[in-house]
Amino acid sequence: ATLLELTRRKAERGFEVRSPLLSLLGGAVVLVAFGAVWLSVRGQHPYKGPTAAGLVFMYGVLIAWIGTVARVTRRATAGVSGRSTRQQRAYGAAVVAALVAVSVFQGVLKHDGVSQAIVYGIYPPTAQLIVLGTFGAAIAATREDWPGFGVAIAIMLIVAGSAFAGPVGVWLSDGIGCAVAVVGYAAAQAWLL
Repeated sequence: ATLLELTRRKAERGFEVRSPLLSLLGGAVVLVAFGAVWLSVRGQHPYKGPTAAGLVFMYGVLIAWIGTVARVTRRATAGVSGRSTRQQRAYGAAVVAALVAVSVFQGVLKHDGVSQAIVYGIYPPTAQLIVLGTFGAAIAATREDWPGFGVAIAIMLIVAGSAFAGPVGVWLSDGIGCAVAVVGYAAAQAWLL
């Protein structure tokens, strides 16, 4: 039974996409994307929220990075089907549903008259990254990917603490903190490989 379990784990790890370079690029993407939004809100008195240009740039950079990750993952898992493919789709559907729920709740906050500093400043990066960190930690734990688990937990803690930086500072604090965590993860990946 132990031999079967070890063989199963080894086979699963063989299909994982571990790329320190991709993680390093992810750290740079987070820093640039959140830095752009920070630049768009810096100096706002009173706080109005990120500018359209800042949001378009941030989402453009993030979508380009997600496309790159998807392309690399597709190449690495070409020909793989069955249970693991269904799991990946289920994870993706759950993440999308959670992010939609976070956005809907942001609309509720706006509708109920909560200040723009919360609705467009502190809430979006904090709630979304806590959701993504939670999914990342859960997936990493099921795969026994302890460095991945650690970076997901670190990201959740970083963004929770960054909320204290206020509606302007949260963007910069999240960008720097998450970039450092992801670069640390890239280093751990490189060392393990």
